[in-house]
Amino acid sequence: MNILALCTTSTSGSIAICKNDTISFISYLDINITHSERLMPQIDFGLKQSKIGIEDLHLVCLANGPGSFTGVRIGLATAKGFCMAKKIPLLPINTLELLAYNLFGNKLPILSFIDAKMDEVYAALYSQELKEIIPPQNAKPAEFLKKIKEPVIIIGDGVEKYENIIKESRIEYKLALPHQNIPMASTLISIALKKDIPKYDFNFIANLEPYYLRKSQAEILKESK
Repeated sequence: MNILALCTTSTSGSIAICKNDTISFISYLDINITHSERLMPQIDFGLKQSKIGIEDLHLVCLANGPGSFTGVRIGLATAKGFCMAKKIPLLPINTLELLAYNLFGNKLPILSFIDAKMDEVYAALYSQELKEIIPPQNAKPAEFLKKIKEPVIIIGDGVEKYENIIKESRIEYKLALPHQNIPMASTLISIALKKDIPKYDFNFIANLEPYYLRKSQAEILKESK
């Protein structure tokens, strides 16, 4: 199985390539360059290093949000372009699920907690087996934490920003290690290899929308007027 995985849901971004069921290339950048500038060159470089072409891919896997509105749009547009041009199946993955997979095999339920700006988070709770306990939602940190009734391990960039609120919530928790808080494209490959690979479906790909969980600030301002 040859897979191209893309994750552009945050200011950092990563791509990964799987060749013959083995991860052959990983690129991660957290620098002041936009996804539109760095994504295509890194994909091209990764494919060359892996000695495969777009036509050799069996699947494109994408972190489809929630996260940065611009980053998610760029990642989805890029994935759609490859898939529709070469008739490659597309597998979108929720960013909160992606983060939870970084703690696969953990002994505690996993709380994915992403900073959504505007004093809000994107959050979801998963079991140790990665089954959904509390579905993904956009909420104020304190309000979401009221739903937590058991010890958890928390992962995501929302931890650092809202750690005082987490402490004040009095839930019992542990924190993921810093490297685990990064949504990585290589994790997408691990997820894809565990799932049934979809068939190419033009209509599904054409109609697929970013998983934003909330309206953009521009949409909110427009509606308020």
